[in-house]
Parts: sequence; structure tokens; C-alpha cells
Amino acid sequence: MTEDHAPVSRWRNLRQHPAFQAAAVYVGGSWAIIQVADIFVPNPAVVRWLGIILAVGFLAVVGGAWFSAREGRNTPSDRAAGEDDVAAHRRRRRLAYAAAVCLVAIGGLFWWLRPNILGAVAPDAQVIAVLPFNTSGPAVEYLGEGVVDLLSPNFDEVGAIRTVDSRTVLHRWRQRAVEGSLDLEGALAVGRDVEAGSVVLGSVVTAGPEVRLRAQLYSVRGAELAQAQVQGPADSVLALLDELAVALLREIWIAREPVPNLRVSGITTGDVDAIRAYLRGQQYYRRSNWDSALVAFQQAVDEDSTFALAHYRLGLTYGWNTRHGGFGSPPARRHAELAQRYSDRLPARERTLVAAHALFEDGRLAAHDSMVRYVHDYPDDPEGWYMLGDVRYHAMPFLSIEVDDLFEPFERVLELDPSLAPAIIHPLELSLAYDDSARYFRFLDALAAAAEPLYVELYEIAGLQWTQPDSLGVRLARRPDANRVSRYMMAGSYRSEARTPADILPGLQAMSTVRGSARTQILSLQAMILVSLGRMREASTIYDELWAKAADRQEPYLSVLPVLAGFADTSFAARALRTVAGPAPDPSAESLFRYIQMLYALSRGRTAEARELGRRSAESATAGIPTLPALISAGEGWADILDGDTVGGLARLEAGLADAGYVSDVQLSLPLRNAFAAIQASRPETREEGIRRLLDGWSFGDFVYMAHAYLLAAQALEASGDAAGAARAYEHFIHLWGNADPELQPRVETARRALERLGAENVN
Repeated sequence: MTEDHAPVSRWRNLRQHPAFQAAAVYVGGSWAIIQVADIFVPNPAVVRWLGIILAVGFLAVVGGAWFSAREGRNTPSDRAAGEDDVAAHRRRRRLAYAAAVCLVAIGGLFWWLRPNILGAVAPDAQVIAVLPFNTSGPAVEYLGEGVVDLLSPNFDEVGAIRTVDSRTVLHRWRQRAVEGSLDLEGALAVGRDVEAGSVVLGSVVTAGPEVRLRAQLYSVRGAELAQAQVQGPADSVLALLDELAVALLREIWIAREPVPNLRVSGITTGDVDAIRAYLRGQQYYRRSNWDSALVAFQQAVDEDSTFALAHYRLGLTYGWNTRHGGFGSPPARRHAELAQRYSDRLPARERTLVAAHALFEDGRLAAHDSMVRYVHDYPDDPEGWYMLGDVRYHAMPFLSIEVDDLFEPFERVLELDPSLAPAIIHPLELSLAYDDSARYFRFLDALAAAAEPLYVELYEIAGLQWTQPDSLGVRLARRPDANRVSRYMMAGSYRSEARTPADILPGLQAMSTVRGSARTQILSLQAMILVSLGRMREASTIYDELWAKAADRQEPYLSVLPVLAGFADTSFAARALRTVAGPAPDPSAESLFRYIQMLYALSRGRTAEARELGRRSAESATAGIPTLPALISAGEGWADILDGDTVGGLARLEAGLADAGYVSDVQLSLPLRNAFAAIQASRPETREEGIRRLLDGWSFGDFVYMAHAYLLAAQALEASGDAAGAARAYEHFIHLWGNADPELQPRVETARRALERLGAENVN
């Protein structure tokens, strides 16, 4: 054999050797096994150990095949075989290499399918919780907790990755980090608490004019998945966070497409002072420190007027700070609009929240649909659930939803982030309004752990109505913010079987010892409650005092409500209607006066007169009450119903109420909403929804109609064949109206006769 042919000959002999064939099959099989295990075995450590075992097995299998072949060639039978077994050896060799090729192909197939099965990253990295970083050096303290808000969005929705909401992470972290920091095991425990697959830990250190960021990504089982470090100028924190996130992603990225470009989600400003103020405001907002949050978020937008998320947070904070704004107030709506104006650079998730919040502050029911879709897409976002609950809370009179559906979003927030005090306050108020003491004290315990003591004390006092009712009025009289809870307590008393609103009147009388506008508000509340209970004679005495005040001319609608409800006698009606007769003090009041007169004409069935008054109201200046055109349209729908077009009129009435929304002057729609619910309840095809509106579709100041609605609901329930439900509603109406004035007692007698009739029917 020539020297040139020697390598070819050696390669041919090697391929024919059984040990080489065994090695090829073993390597192909190992490759396939590793690829399958890498997909279906969740623990990377198990896969690594499997690789080590297969490597050791390779030496054993190949060594065993080599030794067996060597021994076989030295046996007498092998030497005698000669050429007879050549064909058989060739077939075995071909079969071995075919098997190796098939196994390699199978492994390659699973390698190719791996990103489609697992996603862009390994399973442990698909749900990430970013924890607060350790900080060292001047001017980086804000990045400790702030990095949770800044870095979490950089991973969220990148491939298959989802990040746990920063509120949920910070709440769980604070529960465990009682001394302000956690060791590795404590951090991993936080990750398990929030059901993450991995956690990001790290540090921020200043070194002269530069800052160094270091991060590690750990599986919650303790395995380090990735680590990265970046360094740069201290005024380029956002760019450094982008680099840090990309560096971590590169180590866990398994998709075939490249790692996407990142930017800090939502933080669309490059101004470090604006970022610092925004993150400080976030901390205050989480703790319901509204005044400090206002200052911080205002500073953020002062530094960068196009900072969309800072405007969004500022609008939310104004919505809670009743001393400087309140829900639907001009500053709350202005910043909601500015957030939406500058939201074009926000990711889709934050952009959806900003748009829904703008609709919400404007009182639009479309906000509800937006938030229902949002929590479906992001079911673990406590802020989304909170906003859904907030919309339902304020839009309750217009949505016609079950009571449990009002509480559901807030219950979900309590599971995800019990430290979000705003999401605890509304269910507390709902618990008061629905006389649910069990829910109330559960949420009160949560509020005590999340909010400032002075804020908690007010709700502790409100809870005395169940435990120490005799001391309630005196305690509330000492609180200038007592009105915040009194209307919810009153709403609950209409639904309670143990007491009536009359039982709370002594407490209100104790509160009415104050002077000024607060006394006028409390007197108005007392008057409306007495009206709602059919006690017009007592209410008239209070109205005499209110009418004597020039300030009452600013709210003539409250004076006319008893007339619109049909509870006032001729004398009271004449005095009340004089408040909206004659020339109005200004153009916007002229429009309001004509609208009130339109409602009065509708309540008397005078549709032609009502339409003319509606036209005159619409032609007047309505700048002071922007919802008035929609309410006038709803009133024309009521007129259509009275004129015989029930279907078309109901549609127009409902559309007008929806357009008016639920922000400002919501009580102006009260007679229309009562008419809408009563008409729905009277028709078989809409009866169920109408009954629900009559019993639960009231805002927390709609007292005038709340008691009488039980009589209307009872009649609708009886017509539907629900005798038991009708009996309960009749009994509750009698419970509330038992002390009504003699001239209104015929309605009580109607309920008593109905109860006797239902009782006789049940006996028969």
C-alpha cells in the first residue's frame, strides 16, 4: 500500500470497527436524549447531570465495544468464519450508521422545535420577578426600590417572558425584608411567593462620576441562570438598565431570532431628576400619602412636561386627594388628558391603562370595557384590577351588575398586593353601603396594615355602627371628614334588616352642630333621608332653614327632588318649584332651571311641555354643566315612552344616561334613572335587569328613591311569579316606611295588602 493511500485505509478500517459504530449510535442517541430532556425536564441541574452520566457512559460503551471486538478476533470461530460473515458485518455497519443518522435527526428536530415549545427563553426564565437592588454611594438611593419599576417592564412581553407586577413584588419583599434587605434564600422565597420562575437581584454602586450596575438571574430553586454587569455615566441610568437587561437576556435566550432591542418601558423621559421624582412619587402613592405624592409627581412633570406616566400618576393622585381635586375634578381630568396626549411612545400595556384612565376621569362607560379586556390579558396586574373595580364603583348606577361583581376586582387586588391602600378603601365603603360587617372588618384589618393611622381611624369610627352605635354620632362629629363615610353608612341602613336610616339621624343631628357650609351639607342630607322615608313633615322644617339661606339658591335641584319623587304635598311643591321659577342668576343656571322644569313636566306626564322646556334648556348656555345636553336627550326618551314608543324611548333614555356619564352632577340624572329602572321592571323582557337596578343600581347619595324602590321592586317580583322575593321586598319597604306621614301611608297599606294576598296564596 502506498503512503498516499494509508489515511484512507485507516479511515475505512476505523469506520468498520464495532467500537466506532457503537460510538456513532451512542453519540446520536445522547444528542437526542439531551435535546428531549432540555425541553421536558424543568430542572437544568438534572439535565447537566444527565450530560455527565452520558459522557461517562460513552467511555464505558465505546471501551466495552473495543474490548469485545478485540477478544472476538482472537477466537477460533472468528478466524474460521473468513469471508462468510463479510456481508453480515456490512449490514450491521449500515444499520448502525443509519440508526446514528436517525438519532441525530431526531435530536436536531427537537433542537429546532425547542423555541416553539419552550418560548424564547428557558422555562425558569419565563416568569421573572425583579427585586430591589442594593445601593451604595450618593444619588442612587432612589434606584433601590425604583429599579423594580424601571427594569421589570424591560423584560415584560419579550418573547415568552412575563414579569410579576412591581406592586406585588414590593409588597412581598417588604413582608420578608423587615430589616430592609434579604439574603439569597429570602430573595428566592419572595420569588416563590409571587409564583415566579426566577428572580433578578443586583446592586448599584457609584464610583466618582460613573455608576456600576450588576445583576444576577436566579431560578427560584437556587440555580444561577445568568449574570451581567455594566458601567457608565451616572446621568445615563436608563441606557445602562437597557444594556443590563439585554446582557441578561443573551444568556437565557434560546429563540433563533436575535434578542430584541429594549428600552425602559413607560419611562419616556431622559431627565434623571424627573425619573427620581417619579420614583419617589411612586413610593408615596403606594402608601396613600397623597400630599407627598402630588408634590413628587408634579416635580416630575415640571422637569419633563411630556412625561406621560408622571401625568397619569398625577391624575390618579388628584382623584384621591379630595382637598386638592377629587375624582373627575378639573386637575384630575387635565393630567389624564395630558398623559394620553403624550402616550404615543408608551408600550401597548401602559398605553391601554392611560387611555382607560382618561375615559374613566371623563365618566365614560367605555372605560369598563377597556379594563375588562385589560385584566383578561394581564390577570396578575393589581393596578388593572384596581382600576376595573374603581370604574365599577363609580359607574355602578349605569352598569347594572351584581354586588359580588363590585367586590371581585378589589378582592383580587387584595390577593396580589394588600399594600395598595386605594384598592382597600372602596371595598370598605361598599361594605358600609351594603351593610356587610364581615367584609368590612376584613378590609379594615388590611387598611390598618397599608394606610396612615389618621386615615384608618375614620373607618374604625364608622365600624362603631355595628359594635357601639351609641357613641357613633359623637365620634363622627369630631371629624371634619366625616361626610366621607356618613353617606355610605346611610346607604347601608336602607339595606339593613336590623336598623333603618332613622336610627342614624341622631348621629347626623349631632354632626349638624357645626357651622358654615358643612352644616348646610349635613342638613341637606338629613332632609333627603326624611324625604326618602316618607316623613315629609319633618323634612319641611329643615327645608325651611335651607330655603332661608341664600346659598340654597345655588342648588335648587335638591329642593325639587321630593316633588319629582312624588312625595311632596301641594304646599311643599309650590314652595320648592319657586326656587326654579323666574329669572336665573346666570346663563348656566338658566339651562339648569329649564331642565328641572322639564323633569317636573315629565313626572306629571306633560310631554309636550317637557319637550319645549328641554329645547329651551339646550339653547341656553350649558358650560357650567357639560352633561346637561345628554340628560336632556335622556329626558326626551322618557317623553317618547310616555307618548307610547316604549322600545325606542327606552333605548334613547339609556343612551342619554350613558352619554351623561358618572362623574359630575350624577344626582341630576336621579329621576331619569329611577324612571328607567321602573319602566324596565314593568316589562317582562327587561324585568330582571330593572329589578336589579331598583335594588342595587343607586349611587351613594341617591337616598330619595332608595326606600320607595323596594315597593316598585316588590311589585315587579310579584308580577314575575317570585312570591318569596316579592314578600321580602314588601316587608322591607314596610320596615323603612312604617313611620311615613299619614298622607303617604296608602303606599304602606298597598304593601301590607300585598303581603296578605301573597300569604293567602301560599296557604292555599
